[in-house]
Amino acid sequence: MAEGGATVYPSDPGEAGLRLFLQWFGGYYARSTAIEAHEASESGVHRGVVNVGRRWRLAFSLLNTLAPDADLPFEAARAAVEQRLDGARQRVALWMPRGAHLPEGEPGLSQLLLQVAGAVDTEDGRKELRRPVSLYLRRQGTSGSVVTILGGLGGHWAQFTNRVPGTYYLNALELYRLPMSEELRDELTERIVLAAGQPEADDTQVIPAVDAWTVTPVEGDRAYVIGTPKPEDDNQASALRRNLRALLREAAPTLALAADAKALIVLGAATYADEEKLTWALRGMDPTLYAGYDLLVVIADGLVKPLLKPGRAVLPWDA
Repeated sequence: MAEGGATVYPSDPGEAGLRLFLQWFGGYYARSTAIEAHEASESGVHRGVVNVGRRWRLAFSLLNTLAPDADLPFEAARAAVEQRLDGARQRVALWMPRGAHLPEGEPGLSQLLLQVAGAVDTEDGRKELRRPVSLYLRRQGTSGSVVTILGGLGGHWAQFTNRVPGTYYLNALELYRLPMSEELRDELTERIVLAAGQPEADDTQVIPAVDAWTVTPVEGDRAYVIGTPKPEDDNQASALRRNLRALLREAAPTLALAADAKALIVLGAATYADEEKLTWALRGMDPTLYAGYDLLVVIADGLVKPLLKPGRAVLPWDA
């Protein structure tokens, strides 16, 4: 948010999470919303009250689980991209896949700006920017039928088993996130299988691919870049649970606020929305830490996912 009329870079991702929650909330309940009070801590807890329909009060806690991952180079890169997006009046949130890198200079910044502007619609209402990248395939042996993959295709190695004539190594480090389109995914698979059968397979072959990042329109006066420089690792789950427990305890005063209902919003990183770990982490901890909330949603990869949502006509503004 602006302080003294000036926009601060990089942004607080929690602000983007709150804006996206209010967009979802207002659309789902067909009610106007306005922030009545809002405060944020350095640890990533946002607390406040939203006026709903000019009549009711919704107290909220927003937990930004990304805060511990930020480092100086990553924050500087976020700031540079956000400034460029604001200069082009692109009022969006750009969601980075886990561990992805932002451009630090030209021509990368200008290319990213064009890719955001050209983002294509997806079936669930989000958008995807599509970055051209290269994969590198090389045969290591003539026996077997398997591809060992490093990078963003690492979880898809099984689809090549028994489809390639030999043992291969595929460098997919430039690719962080596959497009949602099954057609585009299938086309990439077929290109890799076709390349594996070429006579020059013993030499490194360059295979064109698309790295697809999520973009969501955001109401307001600025752009946001949301993500973490840390890739998936074996310690991620336990660290997330520890962080969530600490944030939930810090957010507890929200439950004492005078309001018609209370909402818990949890913001986190995920390469794909359907693979986010926030839901799993919340369901695996003591439910009394968040039992006092009437609404519970998680936000990752540009998608607001309700985990606790009362039935119709339960909340006062929905009667």
